[in-house]
Amino acid sequence: MSKKKKDWKTEKERLLHLDLEERRKEYRRQDFISLDKIPSWREENGSNDKEEGKVLKGGRGITDKISLYKGDITVLEVDAIVNAASAAIVENVE
Repeated sequence: MSKKKKDWKTEKERLLHLDLEERRKEYRRQDFISLDKIPSWREENGSNDKEEGKVLKGGRGITDKISLYKGDITVLEVDAIVNAASAAIVENVE
């Protein structure tokens, strides 16, 4: 049976039970970029959240959770890509 004909719930359960290496074999392309290859804001810029009072639960700062990526987002190893842009919200900020 082809993957396209499988019930999505069955396929979801199957994928959720795969380990990382098994899941990677299922990708359509093998030139993906794992998120651990993208430096956090702190790693990139040496920012210090503790001095700025922006420490989050668990002792991690906000700059440990934020990264900037410039490139083709469709090659990132993520579960979903959501475009939240809307003409009603987008403004020209100068």
